[in-house]
Amino acid sequence: MVDDNPWGDARTAITLAVLNERLETIDEKIDAIMVTQGRKTDDLEERIRTVERWMYAVPASIITAIVSLALGIAN
Repeated sequence: MVDDNPWGDARTAITLAVLNERLETIDEKIDAIMVTQGRKTDDLEERIRTVERWMYAVPASIITAIVSLALGIAN
């Protein structure tokens, strides 16, 4: 007779309470990872928006400076 069990006759009983505890631990770790990733996403989005504001603000300030300079020279 061929035994398909690679561990032979060794058996480990795992209760549902132990499995439930392990699943709850895994669930808590996943929740912590999701919170961390959410913070990273929010931080990245804030950085991108800061760069966008800077990109749009610089040309306007340059145009304002050039117009002010031209008006100053004209007067």
